[in-house]
Amino acid sequence: MISVNEKCVGCGACVRDCPMGILQLKDGRPSVREEKAAGCIACRHCLAVCPTDAIALRGVKASEGLSLEGLSLPTAEMAANLLVSRRSIRQYAAEEIPPARIRGLLETMKSVPTGCNIRHLAFRYVETRARMDELRRRMVELLLAKEATLPDFLQGVVAAIRKKPEIDPFFRGAPHLLIVQGDPSAVTPQVDCDAACAYFDMLMQGSGYGTTWCGFLKIIVDAVPEVADVFGIPRGAPFYAMLFGVPAVRYVRTPPRADGAQIARV
Repeated sequence: MISVNEKCVGCGACVRDCPMGILQLKDGRPSVREEKAAGCIACRHCLAVCPTDAIALRGVKASEGLSLEGLSLPTAEMAANLLVSRRSIRQYAAEEIPPARIRGLLETMKSVPTGCNIRHLAFRYVETRARMDELRRRMVELLLAKEATLPDFLQGVVAAIRKKPEIDPFFRGAPHLLIVQGDPSAVTPQVDCDAACAYFDMLMQGSGYGTTWCGFLKIIVDAVPEVADVFGIPRGAPFYAMLFGVPAVRYVRTPPRADGAQIARV
């Protein structure tokens, strides 16, 4: 399960940081408490905290991680500025984000947190505008066929589409869509999806792209389960979705939020 090479200095950092208390120092080197081994959640904190790249866990070496020494990180001010300046983008340029760029950003998303470090998330995305148009068409066909049985809120939107098929109130003309799907057997599957979307939101907007939370898809799938099949979402699976692309609008200031969320001491 764990192997230690000659670089180990016996500092015990990995033992102290193991959240499940699985590691111990034995003869000056970390080892696994066999009676607790099954409780390992593969958080890999032991790899991240080792100062000498001495540990490997289940074949994954500490040296495979990105060194934090000299790594450029945002300051608190920069992070705050990104948070207050991000906007939900509902105007998208015609251009598509290069596929390699999307894949690279989604590789970064493998590091998002999940409850108990389960990490049972699936990221599926729409790569081209043509594919988005196809999926939208198939979804709208299903909605039109079931218009009479839809909730009042959706009926009004679908009626508007019937009159003006060219409008796109659901996807706002975005060329790309990300679906974050959770594992129903996980500890916090829906929270994991929502948290991943929040990280994706900040990652994309920090990269110069636009996003908006696609609540419509969740509402539509709840109302018309057949739509889940269109997007490859297993029936009943926890998920959430994000629209993204190159923004076609530029904001010049942050909107005032003094009347926003309440803040109170407990």
